Amino acid sequence: MKVLLLGLLLGAVVVFDPLLTTYLLRDFSWLHDLPYLLSITTALTIGMAFAMWPFVAGIATTAIRDYWRSFPLLFLLGYQFTGLAAGPLDPTDVLIGVFILLFMVGLFIRRDERFVSTPFNMLHLVFIICLAVSLVSEFRPTGFLKSLKPFVLFFLLVNFLPRENLIPTFVRWVLVLAMLSAAFGVVQELVWLTTDKALSLLSKKDLEMMVEEHFGVPFFRLPAMMTGYRPFALYLGTAMLLSVSALLWWRQGALLRPRWLILGLCFIVPALVLTFAKDILLGASAGLLLLLLMYRPKRFVPLALVTGLAGALVLFAAIAIVPGNIDTAVDLTRTVPKSEVERIRLDRESIEGFMHGPYFWTGRGVFSGYRYTPHTRRWPAHNAFIKAAAEVGVAGLAVFLLIYGLAIARVVALNIVVRDGPYLPIVRSLLAIMIVILVGAQFEADYLEMFVWAMFATAEATWFLVRRQAVATNELPTSNSTG
Repeated sequence: MKVLLLGLLLGAVVVFDPLLTTYLLRDFSWLHDLPYLLSITTALTIGMAFAMWPFVAGIATTAIRDYWRSFPLLFLLGYQFTGLAAGPLDPTDVLIGVFILLFMVGLFIRRDERFVSTPFNMLHLVFIICLAVSLVSEFRPTGFLKSLKPFVLFFLLVNFLPRENLIPTFVRWVLVLAMLSAAFGVVQELVWLTTDKALSLLSKKDLEMMVEEHFGVPFFRLPAMMTGYRPFALYLGTAMLLSVSALLWWRQGALLRPRWLILGLCFIVPALVLTFAKDILLGASAGLLLLLLMYRPKRFVPLALVTGLAGALVLFAAIAIVPGNIDTAVDLTRTVPKSEVERIRLDRESIEGFMHGPYFWTGRGVFSGYRYTPHTRRWPAHNAFIKAAAEVGVAGLAVFLLIYGLAIARVVALNIVVRDGPYLPIVRSLLAIMIVILVGAQFEADYLEMFVWAMFATAEATWFLVRRQAVATNELPTSNSTG
């Protein structure tokens, strides 16, 4: 019976393939590369599901039973494929929804189940109230539910990572998946440059924003399988700093073997550059210099000079390789790029809008910040703090700033307390990652970016683990205790 139903489903897809591809799914440009590509993809998916069903069923059973172990990895996997969205839902929406239900059920049926109480919980609750109040201005229940996702993610990670000392494992998976995604991103660029085809599942409208010309060459701003180049750049910038920190303090805590870290950087750095996310590149460079300063304070100046000289040589070589574009590069240093002028205009219009409008305290509403900017594409302010003020009001902005301030305070406290042991590479890299997050927030339209809250959760979970023993003895826990 199951085979018959699947056969009928596949037959329906084949029959209606031209209609679905032409009308309902016309924005997905990759479906137009080959005739009946939708049918072929559906058939392959069904075949793989049948072949791997016993394996998948076993993994699903284990994942549900030990949900605190499986969620961090599954979230990272789902985050790599946020571009595979089905309507308003992407894989992380489904995962977070399922695992928060599992956790809540566990609180009732498991005697040893407890949840971690942190100051973030109260701040998140107050911010959620501000989000709910902003619905009075414009009622968007779907947008409100989507905006809860980073807070639920933080809650789950803070409760799961301290168990059985999962923080190093989580960071290792961040690095491994960054290597694989970066390698895929490099392949994306090569395919684009050689065939002019975008190896991506994004719609035509989104792909238009992924092409940027440099030195007369149209480059594809790598999104991998994510929703765009910005979340991919943030993920790669974070992974780069984690890798460098793991190399510098390798003897303290070996996250991965040095040769694997170096191999990963050979993919991560080029992929990060090919996103052309200038703010993330700037933040990652500043974070790298901070790591060098913390590693060798007395040798920081010569190391910084050598790093700057190497960067200048690479830039000069890149300009020299592309002939006839030196004048273009010089002109770019003399004038403000058009995109930056546009960002400044959007930010200014948003500030003027909520400062002089009737929604100063409550905000214009979740995902309604674009109403302050008369942009044809409905672009809001490209600054996380300005957009937060525009959407949830000045009261919400104050809470938002407190959340960021508490996260920074946690990371600074960790770097003061933790001076040795296996957590040292993670703790040092978190301080550099905060620079990337803060610099990126000045140019980021999404002030509720999930991966930012994942890093906040990593810092809070680390603090939860080390605070009691580290403050008293300046030593890190070596057992599986949760503090």
